This record gives sequence, C-alpha cells and structure tokens, in this order.
Amino acid sequence: MTQYPFGQTFTFKLSGSRAWMSLGSGWAAMAGALAAGVPGLTWGHLLQVIGLWLLVDPILGTLWALAVQQGLWRRVTQASLPQPAGQGFFLPYAQPESMAGQVVILVRRYQVWWQAYYWPEFGGQVVTFGVGLLLALVIGLVLSPSIFWLVGGSISLTLLAGQRPHRLTTKSGGRIPSIVQLLLPWLMGATLWSSLSLFAVGLALCFWISYLGGLRILGDHPRAEWLFFGGQLAVLTLLLGLRVLPGAAVIAVSLASIAMLKNSFDTPAVWLDQAQPYLILSMLTAGVAVGGL
Repeated sequence: MTQYPFGQTFTFKLSGSRAWMSLGSGWAAMAGALAAGVPGLTWGHLLQVIGLWLLVDPILGTLWALAVQQGLWRRVTQASLPQPAGQGFFLPYAQPESMAGQVVILVRRYQVWWQAYYWPEFGGQVVTFGVGLLLALVIGLVLSPSIFWLVGGSISLTLLAGQRPHRLTTKSGGRIPSIVQLLLPWLMGATLWSSLSLFAVGLALCFWISYLGGLRILGDHPRAEWLFFGGQLAVLTLLLGLRVLPGAAVIAVSLASIAMLKNSFDTPAVWLDQAQPYLILSMLTAGVAVGGL
C-alpha cells in the first residue's frame, strides 16, 4: 500500500463478535439503568445511555478480548527472554551479582525481547489496549464517580484473569467472567442516575447467579443448572414479593420457555443459544418492574 505524507494517523474497525441478541455486558447495563428508574427521556439521558453502552460492551469487551482471550499481557510475564544487550538500562553502582545488578540484566533482556519480538507482532494490540484503557476510565469518570470505580474494578479483574488461559472447564471457570460481563455492568447501569437501591442490587445478584450457571453449564460443571434456573426463580420470587404481577408473569413465561427449550436440544451450547432472547426479555422486564416502584 502506498504511503502518503498527508492523512490520518490511525484507523480502527468495529466488528461484531456475536449476535446482538446475546446476553452480556450491554444488556446487563441497560437492565441496571432501567432498575434504577429512568428520570426522563431527554437528549442528555440518551447520550448517557449510549456512553454507558460504549463503555461496557465494545471498550471493556475489547480489553477483555485482548488481555484474556488473546493473552496480551500473559505473553509478557511468561516470555522466553533472549540474552541481554551490552548497553542500555543501568543503575548507578549496581554490582553484577547483586539484586540491583540482576534487575538491570532482567530489564535489558526485556528490552531486547520487546524491541525484537513483542512490539513488531503485538504493538498494535498494545496501543489498542492503552487507548481503550484510557477511554474506559475517562468515560466512567464523566458518567459518575461510582461508575469510574466500578470500571477500575472491572479492569483489575480483567488483568487478573489474563494471567492464565481462560477455560470454563476449570474449577473456578466462569466466576471472573460472570462478574466482569454481567454483575459489574449491571451495577454501572444502576448507578448511572442515582445511588444503588437494595432491589436493584438484589436483581443484579440473581441474574449474576443465573449467568454464572450458564457459563458453568458450558464448562460441564455439576449442578450448574441449579445456578442457572435458581437465579431466575429468585428473580420471580422477588417480583412476586414486591407484588409486581405483570413483570412476574413475563418472567414465569420466559422461564417456562427456557425449560421447554432444554428438553428440545441435547447440546447445552445450542439450547443456551436459543434461550438468549428469553433471558434478555427477563432481564429487561425485571429492570423495568423494579425501576417503576
């Protein structure tokens, strides 16, 4: 491709990673915002909702994909380092056999490895991660201080999860993903316009349990279906306790539909894929029901 001395410096591409009717961060944030009670339909509130969706889905989702699925920083901590360069980073008065001297050698080895191997192959992803990290923190701070701290928690858990390969079949499989992809986005939505309410937090925990159960079903864990259906039954019980009968009726119908789909498909992945619209409907309905109290 011909390079001209004038024009833009960077380009970016936004592409879908799964169908839009898939339960995840974006829908969880919208349900959380509905559970908090929408103060009014104004352009300002609409921009806040759009900003929240951009934050939790494409931006934080990109950070998760880079750090966890592609192992961007795991490659750094587990790198096979070459011999150090003769010149480069140094510490004054550091003896070669001392701890300071060993630090100098380690940094020089990382310098050679970074410049010769890592940056040429992964430099674009590093820049993308850095820009996404900055955008996430700025948007979170603009939306509200509470969301800013929740964003910080989400990024910290993402970096923690990225230190080892992501597998749902492990003993703790699904725990951190369920927090990052559903619980924290829901809480961000619930604090978009007001402080957290007890009922909004209760709904968040119920759907988080169900989401965790779905991930553990995919990981073939025992009793995972108890979590998946138990979380939704807890939502139904909560709405019945609050005497929100229309919302409870929708949740009951959705839950029955999901149970019937389970009997129609032998493969858990296919069954859960077909159940996505009902899960999203349940989440949004519960948010509207609690937000209207």
